[in-house]
Amino acid sequence: MRKVVRCLFLGALIFVIPILLVSAHPGRTDSNGCHTCRTNCAKWGLSNGQYHCHNGGSTPSSNSRIYNTTTKTTTTTTVRHIYGCMDNGAINYNANANISDGTCRYEKTETVTETIYYDTKIEGNNTIGNKKVVQDGKNGEKQVIVKKIVDESDNEISKETISENIITKPVNEIVIYDGKTTKAQTSNSDEESDCSFLIVTIIVLIINVIYGNKNKNAKLIINQIKKLNPSLRYILYFLYFITIIPAFIDIVLIIIDYFKK
Repeated sequence: MRKVVRCLFLGALIFVIPILLVSAHPGRTDSNGCHTCRTNCAKWGLSNGQYHCHNGGSTPSSNSRIYNTTTKTTTTTTVRHIYGCMDNGAINYNANANISDGTCRYEKTETVTETIYYDTKIEGNNTIGNKKVVQDGKNGEKQVIVKKIVDESDNEISKETISENIITKPVNEIVIYDGKTTKAQTSNSDEESDCSFLIVTIIVLIINVIYGNKNKNAKLIINQIKKLNPSLRYILYFLYFITIIPAFIDIVLIIIDYFKK
């Protein structure tokens, strides 16, 4: 009976010892009887990765190191693209931009000299006749300060005049006319009058012919000519169109006949 009990006790001891060792914390010891804690460290008052010694082992010397095992975490950061002007010398500089989009704008101030053109003044009431210059005209100058907005290629986007300073004032030209009509002016006037009279005459003749054809019983001179024999008819037609007076008499008769109807 004793032999059986002894065997059971030894078997139970063999089974329990490995469990006790595992519940403590696994890991082989070094020559000092020490090792690094990997699991169940907090249960024994240790931290993960702490180097320590078990009973019977040597105490680590002052220069012994306690190693802590840390896990490195890799973080991926996505950079957000911000487009804008990245030149801090521009008026629309964007401090948050990380990609240049070519929209930078610059302010420029320029000083330029411009011409002030003189005017021509007429002295007196006459506007015809021979022209005589009483006073010669002379252009003036002014200094203009201009503010421009340009792009990155120096192309002008906008322009604003800030100030103007007259350097020299213009001198106006003063002229007079003597009121005498020149031959050239008279000739031009006569040509215009002749042209206008010719146009009116042609219009009158056309009206007379059209009205006479539509109203053959109308008492018009042109209708009376149509009733004559051919030889006399053509002579009178020629005189009708050349002298013009019969044509204007007919236009008066047409107007009278129109109002009678």
